[in-house]
Formats: sequence, C-alpha cells, structure tokens
Amino acid sequence: MTVSDPAKYLRTLRAVRERARLVMDKAKVNQLTNFDIDFTKFDDAVDFVASIIQRDFVQNYSKIPPHGRWQHFDVGGVARIQQLVDRWSGVNDKEIAKRLVDLFLVSVLLDAGAGNKWRFTEPGNATGVYGRSEGLAVASLYMFMDGLLSSDPSNPYQVDSTALKAITVDNIAKSLQHSSENPLEGMEGRAELLQRLGYALENEVKYFGPDGRPGNMLEYLLENCTRSADSKYIVSVATLWEVIMTGLNPIWPKGRTTLNGVSLGDAWPCLSMPQDGEEWETIVPFHKLSQWLCYSIIVPLEVYGNITFAGKELQTGLPEYRNGGLFVDTGVLTLKPEIYGQGITNNSNLALEMSEVVPVFKTDDDVIVEWRALTVGLLDLLLPAVNKKIGVAGSEDELTLAQLLEAGSWKGGREIAALRRPQKIMYKSQNSRTNTAVRRLMTEYKQLINEAPDGISAGPIDEDNFFEWECLIQGPEDTPFEGGVFPATLTFPKDYPLSPPTMKFTCDMFHPNVYKDGTVCISILHAPGDDPNMYETASERWSPIQSVEKILISVMSMLAEPNDESGANIDACKIWRNDRAEYNRIVKANVRKTLGL
Repeated sequence: MTVSDPAKYLRTLRAVRERARLVMDKAKVNQLTNFDIDFTKFDDAVDFVASIIQRDFVQNYSKIPPHGRWQHFDVGGVARIQQLVDRWSGVNDKEIAKRLVDLFLVSVLLDAGAGNKWRFTEPGNATGVYGRSEGLAVASLYMFMDGLLSSDPSNPYQVDSTALKAITVDNIAKSLQHSSENPLEGMEGRAELLQRLGYALENEVKYFGPDGRPGNMLEYLLENCTRSADSKYIVSVATLWEVIMTGLNPIWPKGRTTLNGVSLGDAWPCLSMPQDGEEWETIVPFHKLSQWLCYSIIVPLEVYGNITFAGKELQTGLPEYRNGGLFVDTGVLTLKPEIYGQGITNNSNLALEMSEVVPVFKTDDDVIVEWRALTVGLLDLLLPAVNKKIGVAGSEDELTLAQLLEAGSWKGGREIAALRRPQKIMYKSQNSRTNTAVRRLMTEYKQLINEAPDGISAGPIDEDNFFEWECLIQGPEDTPFEGGVFPATLTFPKDYPLSPPTMKFTCDMFHPNVYKDGTVCISILHAPGDDPNMYETASERWSPIQSVEKILISVMSMLAEPNDESGANIDACKIWRNDRAEYNRIVKANVRKTLGL
C-alpha cells in the first residue's frame, strides 16, 4: 500500500478499519500471534447479543439510541440531560448544543477507569449511588452544574479554557467525592488532563473561539457544511474528526507511538501486521477515546444543532474491554497457552489483590494490541449477523453500528463477563460458585433499588442471606387481579445464575399457572436447555442473561395472560376456559383477601 503521508493517514478514521482488517486476515487462517480463533463459536456471540437486544427492545429496535455518553448521564432511569435542558428557559437551540458539547467533552475525558471501590452518591438522592462510567458521568454533570468548569459567574453552564487551567487536584477531588474511604484512581492525572485541555482550547482559536469553549466547534462545523432541501446543515464526520484529532491533540500524554516525530495517539505496532514493509505498516491505529468522544458529541449536535452528519459509517466499533471481552467470553477468542502463561506470570509478579487468577498485560503489550484490532474486525462481522438474527436486515429498522454497540455488544460484554469467565480462570475461594451467585444477586438488588419497574419490588428477606428473597407484585390493570398486591418468595440456587430460582406466592392465588401451594410454573423459571416434553423452546426457558426483574415482569404478564396449555392448577384452567365470569369472581375475592378486606 502506497501512502504519501503515513502519519497523517494513521490518524484518520479510515485507517482504523483498514489496518484492523489486516489482522483479521491473519485471523481467518488462524495465524494470529497471541490468540486462537474459533469461528464456529461466532454464532454463539451472535445469539447472545441478539438475545440481549430482543430482551430489552422487543421489536422496538428503532428506539435504540446510538452509543454515546448521553445514556450514562441518564443512569437509573433519570432523564438528567432533559431536566438540565428544561432549566434553560429562553436559551436557543444553538446555545443548548454548545453547552451540551461543553459538558459531554469534559465528561468523556474524565471517563477513565474509576476502580472497583469508588462510588458517586448523587446529591439529594441517597439511593442514587453509581460507580464506573455511569458514576463518572453523573459526577461530571454536577461539576458542570456547580460552575466549576466555567469562569463566567453569570453562566455556570459552560466550559472554558480559563476555568480549566485553574483546576486543582483538591477542587476536582471534592467534586468527584474522592477520599481515603472512597478512592478514585488517577486523581492527579484527571486534574492534569483538564488543565491541558484548557491550554489546548485557548490555543486552538480556529476551532474553539476566543473564549476557548469546546461548544464553539459548532461555529467551525457550520462554516464547513452544506445545506439540505429541508434546511438541515450537512456536516462530514471527517470535519468533526479534524476538530477532535487536531484541536485536542495537545492534551494527550507524551510517550505514545510516534512516526517521524509525529505523535500518533492511540496507535500501536502489532506483530500480526505485515512485517516486511515500512515501519508505519506494522502499526494499528484505534483512537478509541477520540471515537468515543465523536460518538458522544454527534448526538447533541444533531438534536439541538440542526446538523445531519454524513459519513458516520466511517466510525468503527470501540476496541475496549467490554466489546473485546464479549468475544473472549463466548469462546471466539482464546489466548494461546504460552501467552496465557506469560499473563499469569505477570499477575504473580505484580502481587495483585484479585478474587481470581487472570492473565495480566500492559496496554502496549502485543497481545492487547492484537485483541483490540480483532475487536474492531469482529464487531464489523457481528453487525450484519445480528441484524439478520433479529430479522431487520435490509429494513428501515436495521441497526447501525452505533446502536449495536449501545444495545448489544457493550452491554452484552458487561453481562457475560460476570457469568462466563474463561474456563482456565481459577478462583482463590473454594466457594467460588457461591461467591459468584452472591455478587450477582447483590448487583441485581442494587439495580432494583435504583430503578425497579412499576408494580414490582423485591429484595433479600435478610441481607445476611442473599439466597432468600421476598417480593411484591401489583395486579395488572384491566385484569381481575387489578388492585391486588401479591407477596411471594424467590429461592435461589447456589449456582445462580446458571440455574433459575423457584418462586412461590405466599398468599391465596387462583391461576392456571400457579400450583395450589403457590409455586409458579412459567417458562422463564424452567431449567435451561431444551424442553424434554417439547412444549417450550430453549429460548423461552431460563438462561443466565435473565434476571429477577425479568422474572417478575414475566409473572405480571402471566397474571394478565394465563397459559392454559401448560396448566399447574387444573381447576383454574378449566374455569378459565369454560366460565370466565366465575374465574374473575374467584380472583377478585382473592384480591380483596390480600388487601385484608
């Protein structure tokens, strides 16, 4: 391949996909340096991601938002960005777009690993406790609203170079609730990054204006656009990419890969690239954080800036551990034995305090670079396969890569990481299966506290025993169960979530799918795999991607729509089929009884 300016080329979006394909060429003939690849497992990854998307969007795929920071701000089901915009009465859409770009840019830059211990407690919301990316998003939102990022007392809702240059470790630590009891990793680095951003904004007047606001990039984009028939501004993604890669170039730390004195950013040499050409031909660029920023600020610019971006298909999947882990945990990628052994030795040498023995590598290790390149290539293969699997290929609902990242691969990578670790991982605890179940149940409990769907509540009877839960289900509207509140218990096995819990109503319950002792009979609670009686498909039965929330929602639906073909209470089945008025009378009498009437 002939390239006149290799350094310039390697900083383009186009180069990310083109260079990653060369590693995928090696993968297709299983000649990678660090990984073995099993394409027979790829369908498992497709099925898993498709099941996640179908579970959460149920034939409403057009509602899937593009991957970006916006959703992190709205963690817990709270529409914080919309609430923020609603405060700005009288502010025009153009200024709203600028303010959100200000916020999103800083928030994305702060979105580095928070560690396992740190949590952000939302002011005025004692149950709003968030960690990791979501916690950092909410924390940065409050930094923004408190005016820490603005030097203009009359307008706290902006980010400017003067305020950023004045950032200190102490004031950012206070805003992020960092303390010895609640440690956030890399505080000094975060403060220095914001300071460097301040100087970059000040120096790049072409993009960020005389006051050094990130949102001023909107003016530059509008100067370099065309107009559509409906008066939309058409802006090339390549123009936005120029702003990000050139305007923000000074903020990146030194010491990364350089070529002829030019810093390439997030780009690294890889042994699975061609080794018989020029030096630049061995390099794979990723620009992951820049792409994450690009994905994130496109959304407010389109919503409030009256912009349509052309060329969004140039962006690639993000090569980070959630997306990449999906392919490891589904068995598509497996470390070669010698590489795995090196990683375990690294772990031992570092004396890491970990609950599991896992291979450990540095960011610039060849194995990580190869893994990231494979992630980019495999996500490109995953998109059409998932679209076909969920039945939207070629339709107006066909998912974009940004939607796949949001609803499938990133979320799926997070979920499967907790369930299917590589088989060679050895837990130090002798009770690893029990510990895994407890961790999963604690996570689900916290999620239900923060964002339980209407009509259900659940939690452990005794927090010293997470395997016994009590729950309450409200009767669905427009059914004879309406107005009732029905208590039940959930008993979890020690290998949860590999096996389902059992559910039992502790009140009188007359229903075709509830045994007379209160035990619930519903597909989602049946053991995973094929039904020996062939009444149910494997997809209808339990799988580890299900959750307490999904169980309770399914039971609510069951109350409204009994399945009389697979009855647990034969008397209830007969009356349901033959005398609906009598069935309704019995159920309503039970409703009154549950209410003590």
